[in-house]
Amino acid sequence: MDVQKKIKLSGLAILGMLVLAGCRAEEQGRLINYEPGVYKGKPDTELTEVQRRVLRQRSLHQGAGVASGGGAVPTKSRDVRKPSGSSIDQRKLRNRAKMQGGSSVRL
Repeated sequence: MDVQKKIKLSGLAILGMLVLAGCRAEEQGRLINYEPGVYKGKPDTELTEVQRRVLRQRSLHQGAGVASGGGAVPTKSRDVRKPSGSSIDQRKLRNRAKMQGGSSVRL
């Protein structure tokens, strides 16, 4: 057998292996015909009352901070000015603002 026939035969064997690799058992029975808006999977199982109660309880904990601003603790005062008599070093704050790119910051 000459080299050209061996190359063709090897290529054909590789192609055959690639085609057969797509025929795995887990690929069989997979949906390939899609219809938009139509669910063709297995029907969902009904949740038990205990599972519903647990999910409700979890959702209460997860949604607690949404109404108050994303989880932040709300303050009684809406005043955001610095407190009088504060020991904040204005020079350090100005320098920090410059380093962060806020050159037009007035403190």
